[in-house]
Amino acid sequence: SSAVFANSNDLAHLPKSFSVSGGKAVFVDFTEATYKITYNFTQKKASVRAEISFDAPEAGRPIFDSVQAPTTITLDGSSVTATETKTPSNETTLRVINRMISSGSHKMTIEVPLTELIEFSDSGVKSAFWTSDLDERQFAELYMPANFEFDQVKMTYIVNFIGAKSKQVIYTNGTQSVQRDGVHITYPAHYTSSSIFFHTVPEGAVDEMRFSLTSIDGRTIPAVVYLSKSSWGTPSGPALQRLKDKTSTVFHELESDYGAFLHPQIIVYNAGSGGMEYCGATMTDYSALGHELFHSYFARGVMPANGNTGWLDEALASWRDKGYQSNTDMSGSSRMSAHPYYTRTTDDAAYTFGARFMSYIDGTMTNKGKGGLKPFLREMVAKRSLKPLFVEEFVQAMSGFYEISVEQDFKKYTYDQSAKGFKKSENPIHRKMSIKELRNYL
Repeated sequence: SSAVFANSNDLAHLPKSFSVSGGKAVFVDFTEATYKITYNFTQKKASVRAEISFDAPEAGRPIFDSVQAPTTITLDGSSVTATETKTPSNETTLRVINRMISSGSHKMTIEVPLTELIEFSDSGVKSAFWTSDLDERQFAELYMPANFEFDQVKMTYIVNFIGAKSKQVIYTNGTQSVQRDGVHITYPAHYTSSSIFFHTVPEGAVDEMRFSLTSIDGRTIPAVVYLSKSSWGTPSGPALQRLKDKTSTVFHELESDYGAFLHPQIIVYNAGSGGMEYCGATMTDYSALGHELFHSYFARGVMPANGNTGWLDEALASWRDKGYQSNTDMSGSSRMSAHPYYTRTTDDAAYTFGARFMSYIDGTMTNKGKGGLKPFLREMVAKRSLKPLFVEEFVQAMSGFYEISVEQDFKKYTYDQSAKGFKKSENPIHRKMSIKELRNYL
C-alpha cells in the first residue's frame, strides 16, 4: 500500500517535460530499483548495475541521472545510449535516453563504475554513499543511476565483495539479509534519492556502541553510534558514551515536540565537520547531532520534492538550533522559494534568514493566539510525513491549520527573485566538504 501511495504522490510532483533535440525529454516515475553493487578486490574496482522499472506518464525520451557515464544501457531489452543534457535554464544537468518511448510501463538496465568515496586496502574496502544538498547532483546520482528527489522508490541493494580476505561491516538504514548472491538490503518504498545511508568498512575499522531507545508509541528503536578507530590507541568508550547520551537526549526532546520517531532505527557516525541527514541516520560531528536528528522529522520525514522546498527543513532545524526564538519583526527578503524551476540545491539563506523567518512566523502566530509554530509542525509530522511536498503545499497547509493566510508573508520574504544571495560562510552546520575531504572520513 505504501508503494501505491508513493506512486500517486510521485506523479503529483513530477517535474515538467521539456524540449530537446529530436523530441521531448520526459521525467518518469521509478517504481522499483535493484542495485547490484560489486566490489572486486582482485581488480580493486567497483561497479553498480541498476535494474529499474518505471512508468512514463507521457511519450518522449526518458530522463534519469548518473554523474558517472554509463558503460551500458538497455531499455526494454534493446541497447540504447543517453546524452548528458542541461535543463532549460541551465539549473542542472541530467541524462536523457536517446530513444522515444510510449507512455506506460518500461524497464531499463544501466551499468556504471563506482569511483567516488571508495578506498581499497589490504584489510578490505571502505565505501560510502554520502550526499549533500549544497551542490547539484550530489544525492544518489553521484554513485549510481537515480531519479530526482521527488521520486519515492522501492529499492534493493545486492552487495557482493568478490575476493575479500576479511569480513565487511555495513552500516545502513535498510534491512540486511545474507543470501546466496550477496548481502541484500531492502529499503522502504517511501525512500528517495536523498534517503539512504550506506557505509561499509572492514571489520575492526570502527568502534561502535549499540543500544535501544523506547519511543512514546511503545516501539523499541535500535540505535548505533560509531566512530573511526583511533590510530593513537585512544580509548573510544568515553566518546561513544557521550554520543549515546546526546542521541538519547535529543531523541526524547524531538519525540516530545513532534511525536513518535518516524523511522525504525537510529544510526550516528561521528565524523567530519558539520553533518548530513538521512532517514533515521546521520554522518555528523558532535555539535551538529541535534540539528541532524531533527532532520529525521523535517527533510527525511516531511520531505522536500524539489530544490526550492529544501530551505524549509534547514530553516526549521536552524530555528531549533537557536533555541526556538520568537519575534514579530522581520526585514529583508530572499529568493529561497524562487530559484529556477529545476533547481536541485538548497539556498544557503535557509540557515540564517530562513531561521529568522520561522521565528517571525512563530511570534506572529503566538500573538494571534494560535499557539506559535510548533503545533503546526507536529500536525505536519502526523499528517504529511514520509511523502515529498512543494513549498506551496506547506504554505497551504499552514494557512489551513491557523485559519489565517500566510501566503503573503512567504511571497514577501522567500519569493523575491531580485534578492541578493547569502554568503556560504553563513552556513554554520552543513559546511561544504569536497569529495577529497569526505574520503578522509571513510
